Amino acid sequence: MATPKPTTAALQAEALAARAREQTFDPKEIRLSEAGQCGRRQTLRALGYEPAPHTLRELAIFETGHLVEDRLLGYWEDRYPGQVLRQVEVRTPFGTGHIDGYVEPLRHLVECKTTTEKHRDHLPLASHVDQVTLYLHFWGHGRGADAEITYYVKETGQVLSFPVSYDPDRAEALIQNLIAVQAAIQLLQEPLPVPEDYQATRYPCAWYTPEGLARCPYWRHCWGDRIVAGRDPRPPAPPPPVLEAPELARDLAAYAALRQQLTAVQRHLDTVKAELATYEAGFAQLLDEAGAHVLRADGLEVRRTPVAGRTTWDVDRAIADGVVDAAALEPYRKVGAGYTRWTVRPIPGARKNE
Repeated sequence: MATPKPTTAALQAEALAARAREQTFDPKEIRLSEAGQCGRRQTLRALGYEPAPHTLRELAIFETGHLVEDRLLGYWEDRYPGQVLRQVEVRTPFGTGHIDGYVEPLRHLVECKTTTEKHRDHLPLASHVDQVTLYLHFWGHGRGADAEITYYVKETGQVLSFPVSYDPDRAEALIQNLIAVQAAIQLLQEPLPVPEDYQATRYPCAWYTPEGLARCPYWRHCWGDRIVAGRDPRPPAPPPPVLEAPELARDLAAYAALRQQLTAVQRHLDTVKAELATYEAGFAQLLDEAGAHVLRADGLEVRRTPVAGRTTWDVDRAIADGVVDAAALEPYRKVGAGYTRWTVRPIPGARKNE
């Protein structure tokens, strides 16, 4: 009996299944690409909770993303041959990220995504802007780089590009989320709770596809048997207590103005740092070519002093590798002091007193 010939679809399924078995990143590490997404999902993965296996459709979507990335960055490489870096590693105190492409002559980050026609009015997606914001914060902004998110529309092949400017306030909020995720993994060793506004049948927990309802691979660890008519049976959390204090209207207005002034100063400081980094990069190139460390001109001197890096110890990795016993280190564990975060926002629908 003749062996049946394979089909292209069957060959793709075999290839995707083989790639799914390959571990391409440390599952215990926080991923910058997920920083603006569900914190509970990140903690579940890092703490070793078993995800549901990826479907063939999901694996095919991942493969499409890689193919699109190659195609889009190929346009840049045609224009700047040998000057486009791929998968630039971004190391942070929380985890590692990888920038899809960096165009060196332009100091330009390019993050590639796929999308569909029904989503084009919502682009760029907030989670993608969060991802690129962290790339700029930890890697690109200090180098004077800017960034874009480029989408490939699957139905039409159209390419849409959106510039992303560095936003220090957004970066600060994202870092606070990363701190919470890191604390849940390393200190509490418990997953973050399911956010109160999440629902079992709504994104990001679940979403509808042409093949039916798809779920987050960690869905069962969040919802399990608690679902009744597709809703979370938990009662809603009570709103925080509010103190109405009209006599403090001037104080609140003055405080809000000071916060706005502080934000403006911080943004100006970031701009100044970026401009300094641009000058220093140019000075460094000249000094390297001349084998010198001092520049002088018109009564001014700029001196470059190399400073050796500080030696540190990756205790978490040592514990994971079994070199150090976590229990033995317990007496030396230190938890930093908490702090109070203040925010200012207008009350929706409220009118100021004239």
